[in-house]
Amino acid sequence: MKLINMRKIKTLLMGAILVASTLSAKAQDAKAKTILDKLSKKTESYTSMHADFEYKMLNKEEGINETQKGSLLTQGKKYKFDIAGQVIISDGKTVWTVLEDAEEVQINEVPQGEDNEDYINPVSILTMWEKGFKYKYDSKVTLDGVELDVVNLYPEKPDEKSFHTVKLYINQTKMVVSKIEIKGKDGTDFTYNIKTFTPNESIAPSKFTFKQADHPDFEVIDLR
Repeated sequence: MKLINMRKIKTLLMGAILVASTLSAKAQDAKAKTILDKLSKKTESYTSMHADFEYKMLNKEEGINETQKGSLLTQGKKYKFDIAGQVIISDGKTVWTVLEDAEEVQINEVPQGEDNEDYINPVSILTMWEKGFKYKYDSKVTLDGVELDVVNLYPEKPDEKSFHTVKLYINQTKMVVSKIEIKGKDGTDFTYNIKTFTPNESIAPSKFTFKQADHPDFEVIDLR
């Protein structure tokens, strides 16, 4: 589903249809904004978040159908993201990417200034709609007996992205995202199903730093 291109509609439709379509689009966008604003306010009120999820990558043409389990801890700008044999840890200034199979850890700085504009970390995904996206209300669906509202996000600079649409499945009763679908331009879809979500946990600061002593045989590659 694409956002309505007003100039194109004007050249194709009669005035009455144009007015009706415009009002409908505005109503849907307003509904999406209301839901997203509530979601942002709720998310930003948390001191920390802990989510366990199932991650799926699907590309039918390429015969790819992979499912992994993962977890995410966040506290402010700090996070620990564990998925598919790698752990990404950040204390808000430094990022450690721990590759278990390769017995390697890469160290980078969190991008600043202009370099930070396209930097998407696991924390920003939870409020990614706040910057760089258009949005539109899609529909109501029922998953596992729970009614969810679907909001579509479209990047404002689509040529710079590898995906064209992000679908958020939002539980308005709990005001949490239950599922995220990212539609890739190459036909690859990524789906995150949130299995458990716990806000405001007490998390030790040590969770957000890499300890060399815990991985004495790992090669450390400092890319800062």
